[in-house]
Amino acid sequence: MTGTPLNPSASPTPSTPSSTPSTPSASPAAPAAPVSSTRAIVSVDALSVAYRSGGREVPVVHEVSLEVSPGRTLALVGESGSGKSTVAATLLGHLRHGSRITGGRVTVDGKDVFGLSARELRRLRGGTVAMVAQNAGHALTPSMRIGRQIEEAGGEVPVADLLAQVRLERPTELARRYPHELSGGQQQRVAIAMAIAARPKVLVLDEPTTGLDVITQRGVLDLIGALRDELGLAAVLVSHDLGVVAHMADEVCVLRAGRVAEAAPTRRLFAAPADPYTRRLLASVPRIADAGLALVGEDGTREIRPRAEVPADADAAVDVREVTIDYGASRAVHGVSFSVRRGEVLALVGESGSGKSTIAWSLAGLRAPSGGTMTAMADGGGDLGVPSRKRPLALRRKVQLVFQNADTSLNPRRSVGDAVRRPLRFFGTAGSRGEAAARARQLIADVRLDADLADRLPAQLSGGQRQRIGIARALAGEPDVLIADEITTALDVSVQAEVLRLLDDLRRERDLACLFISHDLAVVRGIADRVVVLRHGVVVEEGPTEAVFAAPGHPYTRQLMAAALEPDPDAEDAAAPADDWTDAAEPGAVWDELDGGHRVRRWRAADG
Repeated sequence: MTGTPLNPSASPTPSTPSSTPSTPSASPAAPAAPVSSTRAIVSVDALSVAYRSGGREVPVVHEVSLEVSPGRTLALVGESGSGKSTVAATLLGHLRHGSRITGGRVTVDGKDVFGLSARELRRLRGGTVAMVAQNAGHALTPSMRIGRQIEEAGGEVPVADLLAQVRLERPTELARRYPHELSGGQQQRVAIAMAIAARPKVLVLDEPTTGLDVITQRGVLDLIGALRDELGLAAVLVSHDLGVVAHMADEVCVLRAGRVAEAAPTRRLFAAPADPYTRRLLASVPRIADAGLALVGEDGTREIRPRAEVPADADAAVDVREVTIDYGASRAVHGVSFSVRRGEVLALVGESGSGKSTIAWSLAGLRAPSGGTMTAMADGGGDLGVPSRKRPLALRRKVQLVFQNADTSLNPRRSVGDAVRRPLRFFGTAGSRGEAAARARQLIADVRLDADLADRLPAQLSGGQRQRIGIARALAGEPDVLIADEITTALDVSVQAEVLRLLDDLRRERDLACLFISHDLAVVRGIADRVVVLRHGVVVEEGPTEAVFAAPGHPYTRQLMAAALEPDPDAEDAAAPADDWTDAAEPGAVWDELDGGHRVRRWRAADG
């Protein structure tokens, strides 16, 4: 069947999943998406790949088969190590160093990819198959103007026309800029323009929206879908984000440990997943409707653990009042105020450039605010408005930051145990070397890892394990406030669920105040007690999580929720599309106060 993954091991009729709210109810199963009758342009037949390690061959892909037709999108999903990126890369004739094809065949546009000469393979890449990588910022040359880079991608379409085709405004002006002068969303659109410059027939999308905020992500995905239809492209999407898959894909191929666990049209797979592994993946995805974090069973059933109750009289751990933060002549944060209580999770949400991370870095002492106050409230308090190096040691340890990317925040040449021991010695929370080593092992155990991992290097751990080490390192200072800055962005859904449950356990066990920064609104709904919505450095709405999600009062909040993608192809937007609006706040009349601490910055319709 063209345009559909081939899975000889799957049963023709999926079995009914366990009764669970993890998947939309569908009885009978939702109808499959219509399948194109066009001949498949991509065909992978019983592909097997292995690489050499320690003098032996390690299989990483086992007899994977799939087909994709023009105008269709096939998604490859699965956890890290499932083989999805390896399979996708073979469409361009790429294999990781030391790998080889041990069986099967990869055919693109009627040609055996691994039977091509070096010259024919160069023509295939870009001319027939093009890739849009995960991080466009890394894929673009920083010292070269955008227009020049697109010209080097080949093709006869003028640069300005290509930039206009990917919906970028003022394309002639933008072509003269350098990559660092573009936002993340603009960089990703430039990467797409480079990919389609030579008018390829197949587009490989490797996590194309990871790290983008929900509004930018929605725009990029809608753009890719429109270009696929306009140009008749076949697309292969690699993603761990099942909301993206539900929104983009016509068919889904679920990989586990290099094997096809399940393959089906998107609606059928999401409505009635046949394999227990698929059910667990779907159940692990947070949803906008979840009033807490999901606990997932081996059979894919899920239950929601309610959020911890924060006592009304809980002491504030940190207080931020009318803070402004500048970058040179540009103001990034405008008069932001909030407090975080012991045992509470406060979430900052908003698009890229809204000021979320800037506020976090200022609290951590990495950038001093230009106005307002930041105060640690517990144990005598302290001024957090000064850089970290000027804070007393006892104050420095009160606020600790867990970085977004554990890969780059850990020294690759030192053991992870050393990464945890160092702050123990620095802050004086452990005396002798022996005590520091014992405490480090205990902290590693506290984040639900085997203490024996202390002797390993970061590269020997998985992404989720490295992120847990980052949390253990932050806990070494025995902080009052933990700042979690996009710590689950690049993690698989099941690993993300584990890290979120760990963070929730720690705030309960240690009475931690947590400032949680995320662009994933479903994650925020599950873990946060209160939400602050930022736009261009200004707070437009704040209040208890349930109140804000149940009745978003500001058009911008509704815009964020409308852009969120649920793991359901037929899901309706979480909020109605927002009308055009303009700010109506005035001195002495900034807020409309609602019930229970929920308040909205005053606004009016644009034509009002």
